[in-house]
Amino acid sequence: MGQAIANGVGALATCITLIIVCVSKFLQGAWIIVVLIPIFVTIFLRIHRHFKQVATQLSMGGHPPSLTPGPPPRVVVPISGVHRGIVGAINFARSISPDVTAFYIELEPGAAERVKNDWQRWWPDIPLVVRPSPYRSIIEPLIDFLDETDAEHNDGQQAVLVMPEFIPAHWWQTLLHNQASLLIKTAMLYHRRRKGFQRVMIDVPYHLKK
Repeated sequence: MGQAIANGVGALATCITLIIVCVSKFLQGAWIIVVLIPIFVTIFLRIHRHFKQVATQLSMGGHPPSLTPGPPPRVVVPISGVHRGIVGAINFARSISPDVTAFYIELEPGAAERVKNDWQRWWPDIPLVVRPSPYRSIIEPLIDFLDETDAEHNDGQQAVLVMPEFIPAHWWQTLLHNQASLLIKTAMLYHRRRKGFQRVMIDVPYHLKK
């Protein structure tokens, strides 16, 4: 009992001393340290908790995950036209699924007619869906089509998005290409937060020469 009382008195004295030192240092201009230490401790604790949560979610313990491969996915390939830059994406899409659909957004009235003719010449066995976009939006028509085709098939899958992507010869040329691809990826991330699922997106590069 006496030992417990002595420990309690010691702890109280230490606490009072700490308070006095903090107040005196605070008044002397060391308030930054007094403020920053709790902030850093809070940040480190949150980081530690985050990694513990990640480790728990990635653990193979508990209920075992299903190791059964799923059926071949439905694949949608957004295209900007019929050119060499999309050939790799189409070939890759056909290698992973027999159910491939190309999707073209018509930004200018009448532009789709030539795309349809060229498409029929090169890939007559792959359906091409055309959606007009008078306000030059490429995001909303694509997302609407993906949601519609998912609802239409109702097979428990989300269509995989295989996107052709130009790789310029020089780094600064990146600013001139793939802006639509970046917008689509950003929109898909926002869509995940709103819908609660993440659609698989696969980039298929086409390297431009110097």
